[in-house]
Amino acid sequence: MRRTSPTILLAALVAWVVALPAGSTAPGGFETSALVQQAIDSLHGGRWELAEEQGIEVASRVDAGPDLTGRGWLIAGAARQRRGEFTSAADAYREFLASCVSPGLRRYAMQQILECESALAGTEPPKAPGERISEQERRALARVDDIYHVESSEHFIVRARNAALARKLIGEAETALERIRRLLLGRQEYPHTVDIHVWVDRNDFLEHAADAPEWSGGAFCFSVKDGVTTRRIDLTQLDRTGQFDMVMLDRIVPHELSHLVLREYFGDAPCPLLLDEGLAMLTEWDVDNDRVMLAGAALGGETGIQLDELLVRRRRDISNPPIFYAMAFSFTEFLHARLTAEQFRGFFAQVKSGCSVPEALQRALYLPQREDFMCELETAWEDYAVAQAQYLRELTRRDMLPDGARN
Repeated sequence: MRRTSPTILLAALVAWVVALPAGSTAPGGFETSALVQQAIDSLHGGRWELAEEQGIEVASRVDAGPDLTGRGWLIAGAARQRRGEFTSAADAYREFLASCVSPGLRRYAMQQILECESALAGTEPPKAPGERISEQERRALARVDDIYHVESSEHFIVRARNAALARKLIGEAETALERIRRLLLGRQEYPHTVDIHVWVDRNDFLEHAADAPEWSGGAFCFSVKDGVTTRRIDLTQLDRTGQFDMVMLDRIVPHELSHLVLREYFGDAPCPLLLDEGLAMLTEWDVDNDRVMLAGAALGGETGIQLDELLVRRRRDISNPPIFYAMAFSFTEFLHARLTAEQFRGFFAQVKSGCSVPEALQRALYLPQREDFMCELETAWEDYAVAQAQYLRELTRRDMLPDGARN
């Protein structure tokens, strides 16, 4: 997960203020609302101590109401974090969480707590593989030898025509598998070996990868024949320009590995394509902001697809792949954000047992079965997706402003 930059951190506060309707500031009156704006201005100006004082004053006013109280703590937490006071900053963010009901803002605050804790421990949050590879290393990973190099680990055997790539891929595959295992399997182990074949370019890949789509840079295979089980992933080393394909490590490896694990997890039971693709995208290293924006625009406009239709879509029925994939990611990410880790795994277990998605959710949450649950679920998801897209759009717009225009 990426470290939040100071610009995005400040933009998040501003986005929250401008996104709220004017009537939402009524409990504290105009004076308290003005103080919130002053505190944000102090943050923009780098006046951390003043911003903290103003934020705490807002949070301590008895007539502020939960919205303004939360904003006060969020501002105080941001000011303390910028000053390097990570323990007290995390405390302020926890105070904010006590009054915040927005899933997006709750995730934002929890991420700031994680970053504060990482700073205190002297560690950096994990970075995507692409962020850890230098330009020199990328050139080295693009070299193609005449022979195949083989590397092995607990769960993988990698074959590639680049020794450094084979070694790197072993480590990244094990890391990706551990994330997928925690997400879907919990404490259950994955006691299997997966063969990974890295082909030089797209033509080489399409010639050797079984049933690989024409447009894909990666594919997985799970099959049983004559009592022998095959678990395999095929990848492409070079992109269309002849450079090492960074997307392979950041997205394709965890994506295809997720498909493989989920396929074996469900066995002969059907898994909705929406969840299959959604989970695969959820396990990728970075969130694709374009998917978030597209899903919000689709659900807030005329191009969105009804949830009951999405849940029965098969690959051959997809007429607009970008919309489908964006909505699949959005819905799965919505469930993951709303459920605990145990509930999320329980939900997939219920789907595996044959339950419909609404029924599986109600069972995972120990809720009584209701006929109107599907309608409520779809409405909550649509509201979430639209809000996430609006929130991201505001952050992106403000983060792209010149430095002089931000202050």
